[in-house]
Amino acid sequence: MSVSNSPLIEPLIEPDLSATYSAALLYLFSTARYDGRGQKYLNPDRGQERMREILARLGNPQMRFKAVHIAGTKGKGSTSAYTESILRHLGYRTGLFTSPHLHTFRERVRIDGQLMAKDALPALIERLRPHFEAIPDLSVFDKITALAIQHFADAGVEWAVVEVGLGGRLDSTNVLTPQVCGITRISKDHMQVLGDTLALIAYEKAGIIKPGVPVFASPQRKDPHRVLEETAAARHSPLHWVAPLRNQLVPLFGRHQQVNAAVAWHMIEDLARRGELPNYNIANATAGLAATWWPGRFELLPDVGTLPLLVDCAHNVDSINILLTALRQKYAQRPITFIFGANRDKRMRPMIERLLSVSRRLVLVQSRHAKALSTAEIRQELRPWLQKNDQIAPTILDATSVSEAVTLAMEITPSDGLLVGTGSVFVTAELREAWNERYPHAFPATDWVYEAADEPDLNVPMQAAARRQSP
Repeated sequence: MSVSNSPLIEPLIEPDLSATYSAALLYLFSTARYDGRGQKYLNPDRGQERMREILARLGNPQMRFKAVHIAGTKGKGSTSAYTESILRHLGYRTGLFTSPHLHTFRERVRIDGQLMAKDALPALIERLRPHFEAIPDLSVFDKITALAIQHFADAGVEWAVVEVGLGGRLDSTNVLTPQVCGITRISKDHMQVLGDTLALIAYEKAGIIKPGVPVFASPQRKDPHRVLEETAAARHSPLHWVAPLRNQLVPLFGRHQQVNAAVAWHMIEDLARRGELPNYNIANATAGLAATWWPGRFELLPDVGTLPLLVDCAHNVDSINILLTALRQKYAQRPITFIFGANRDKRMRPMIERLLSVSRRLVLVQSRHAKALSTAEIRQELRPWLQKNDQIAPTILDATSVSEAVTLAMEITPSDGLLVGTGSVFVTAELREAWNERYPHAFPATDWVYEAADEPDLNVPMQAAARRQSP
């Protein structure tokens, strides 16, 4: 991939190409906080102002490509992946911005479906660093968003598909003026930031709706439906409700994925109708949808002749319910053992209660993420429910690692059973990595799981390391 330098930035500082990928990442995440005291939490109302300042310093690179902007609680990553794949198969040069990542930071910033090149990050950080440091209250996600936007502009991206990081109204990505917006299913998550009712959360998600810009939305509960309708009407934005997409091959399983795919499909059709996609043809659009790959979402890991392991990134009550529905549809006759871990900012107990309603076998695990609950903390949280339901007597085991969790789950599962790992993106990622370590080369060579070995640990405070190793 050929990446040209922005004329506004090139004279400011020469890229230090000797800087390492790890050093660049450590610098980027050097101010990361996992206690809710980061810049985006302490002063969220300044988020848009910060982003406009940094983008103005960079020459407003967001004006050099067209964008699709996607928000929601559940399914916005999948919808983004569908949309990008369709656009790419229509022949457009695409950018895709998503978060968080499974195995490598480079998943977050992709060009034409490919991970950001490892040697591109240090040079880009070196160019942007003076601008980052000129605005001292930039959050880590502000910096990542600005970096992605600049990288897309440098690479000549024609269409960028941008997933909201958190919420929508105050999110770093909401400086875009997209050609179309998508809003997926809204449920309760990040309530300490977005509000404790569906109406409040929907208000934040609806913040991406721009005057006159069409919006395509998944079916919603009563309050989110009303909020989206009212917001779209106030901004004179055409709002379209989608139904599950049933006349196309949707590669990810479940009715919820048919809905996510419908948001993507109808956004593309709308762009084509408005003349934004002169390359549009239904055959290539169909091929793009069918070719979408988005790991960690109801994903059955490669068959190695043992008990199968399915992983899913469900990390709130609504997504756990969707997972259980999909399991009933596809694996109704198989006894299940759940492997579960969660972060401390989630409503963990209702998730486990739903899992125990399906299976009495549960293995608890703590991921490597700084926000991950320990197995002892999960047990403590679950204790009142277990005391209230003492007649159930489930088998609940504690694992000291994700790899051990797989071993323990296999030991307590019937031979015709299924292991299901869930509770967080980070548990899903580590289960994929553990499977790859147990069964080398089971994954195809193109899988991102092979990138994990070269990633620095970004889940602990790294200010000192960043000062020592910054590019």
